[in-house]
Amino acid sequence: MATEETTLEKSIKNFVYSKIQEQVYLEVGKNLTIYIKHRSKHGSIALAMFWLRVMRHQNNYPMPKYSYKELYDQKGNDKIILKVDDITITVFNKTGTLTIQGTMALEWFLNRFLYIMEAYDAPICIPQPQTTIYRQYTENWKKLEVDDKMKKVAEEEKTKEKEEKALEIVQIRNQVITDVRARGDNAEAEKLEKAAKSATNDLAEELELMTFDLWPDSVVESQLKKLQTPCVKDGSTYIYKLWKSLLNYWFKDTNRKVYLVSPFLDADRLVDVCHLIIQNRLTANLDIFYVNQQCNREQRIFEVKQKALKSFDAKDQMFVEYKIYSSIVYPMQKFHCKFIAAIKDEQAEILVTSASFHGDHFTCSNMDTLHFSTMSESEFIEKFLCPIQASANVRK
Repeated sequence: MATEETTLEKSIKNFVYSKIQEQVYLEVGKNLTIYIKHRSKHGSIALAMFWLRVMRHQNNYPMPKYSYKELYDQKGNDKIILKVDDITITVFNKTGTLTIQGTMALEWFLNRFLYIMEAYDAPICIPQPQTTIYRQYTENWKKLEVDDKMKKVAEEEKTKEKEEKALEIVQIRNQVITDVRARGDNAEAEKLEKAAKSATNDLAEELELMTFDLWPDSVVESQLKKLQTPCVKDGSTYIYKLWKSLLNYWFKDTNRKVYLVSPFLDADRLVDVCHLIIQNRLTANLDIFYVNQQCNREQRIFEVKQKALKSFDAKDQMFVEYKIYSSIVYPMQKFHCKFIAAIKDEQAEILVTSASFHGDHFTCSNMDTLHFSTMSESEFIEKFLCPIQASANVRK
């Protein structure tokens, strides 16, 4: 399994080594926690003392202006805690591990930590200001959610208008059938009834699927029920919309761990995934995204990631790198299975398809297979994840 070191991670490693000759590594937890740990299993007290000097530096968060609390956990481990900017910074005295926790921990880390390191070497000036930027950011995000709800209401009104027109058409058809029966032609009336029923079902389906780019939750749920029977669908008009809508549905639930698996991936589809996670950044929980090293004809995954990154501004680029790209795993051994899945409450939901997450399948008219199923978490891990993970551990 290959990993790439980010610029910020290199800066942290070089910063620590240049000051105290200790080696550290960065880990981004799935629970929105940032870890900076010592390479040694047992850690280093010197590293803990160093982090406290950095944080308490006059240019950063000096005492007594900022309150540091010393606590002991259940195992008796001594730790120092600083709460600032709506996040919690903890230094474990025994190991030197530094953690950053909070709803906006990742954004704070990406936007502030480099300045904290630079301030440690700078002439004494004004300490790091306390800010409510991340609280404001959350409030702005909530406002966007309200705007989205208003937009959804407007879209629902348009759908209602279409449904009313469809109902009017059905009523006219029913009147025609009644008139035919009144003439005594029951056979013709039955034919018209069958045709009308089929047309009504097709119209209802079209209203559900064609109105939205992202289907409402109720539509997603109704489609998943139908897909418990395997079938063949068009990639561009159905599977692509289902793929995005189902991921959006899962990403809205913080208790769902989401898995994506596709041998082939282009930049546009990676941008889709990133946009969906950014839209649901407070709840999205992408656990693993498996993709082949060479995933877009002659392009390798690194090139696809770099191209996709250009679609975002600087702030979101850092979020994408740490929150999304850190979950991408590219096995050394090739695979060809395609599915998306989610685990919640020890139950797994899986959408298996023959369509790769690529424009060749999602933007061109292609007929591909689909099947939605559920099983226990343990069964899913055994039958779906373990075989791929085994290949991810293969070394050439």
